[in-house]
Amino acid sequence: MYRLAFLLLIASAAIAQDSPLFPRVSVTGGRYGGRFITDVRLDPDATGEGTRVGFERDLGLAPSEDLQRFTLEWRPLQRHELAGSYFSSSRDAFKQIDREFRFRNNVYPVHALVTTGFDLTYWSATYTYWARRSARDGFGITLGAAGLSLDASVIAQRADLTVTASQTAKTDVPVALAGVQGRVALSDRLLAEASVATLPRVTISGYTGRALTGGARLEFRALRWLGVGAAYNYFRLNVDVARPDLRGSIDLTMRGPEGFVRLAF
Repeated sequence: MYRLAFLLLIASAAIAQDSPLFPRVSVTGGRYGGRFITDVRLDPDATGEGTRVGFERDLGLAPSEDLQRFTLEWRPLQRHELAGSYFSSSRDAFKQIDREFRFRNNVYPVHALVTTGFDLTYWSATYTYWARRSARDGFGITLGAAGLSLDASVIAQRADLTVTASQTAKTDVPVALAGVQGRVALSDRLLAEASVATLPRVTISGYTGRALTGGARLEFRALRWLGVGAAYNYFRLNVDVARPDLRGSIDLTMRGPEGFVRLAF
């Protein structure tokens, strides 16, 4: 009994003395002001090439949206950390287009009234090995994966046409990532973090392209287990699609500031 109490005391002391830079578990919820640039070209199922369409520029989707972003981090061992994040976006628009374009199997004429929907879900899962880890700073090497689920629909009508053009496309884009991240304690309560990861041009499951993601954040620990802060996130994907059910290209940029609350234990 005394031995168990002694071990629990040692474990509690170890946790209490652990650097706030490296909690065992943390959960972060943030409000992400995402800004989007989405250019898509979807080719016909048969032959030929579709038109490169800017969903914000040509179809009227709002270039920005406030999103809820969630992150979970777990450090099971001293130098090993697992993390995951998630957010989703759903935008729609109604606009009269000013140029003709082909979107997959349909041609949309000039002056058509177009209703557009674009749903996006983003997730990431990473592993970080902390090559350097101290009470005041750390440097880690990160490997991981991200995924994008895209669901787009374009429906058009024109007063002098009796035919309605409608087309949908849905796909999941896998992204492998490798990069680095660093953390530093500017003071006992003020923490800073920055990370960058990239995917060189590779082919995965019919998708050929490259990706770049990065972020920086500044956190104030009001309490040892409670932090509030601000961050800036960036994600860029440029990919060519050559699958039996979908051909074309996707060029997507997401970036913007984030305010967050973090629980760390």
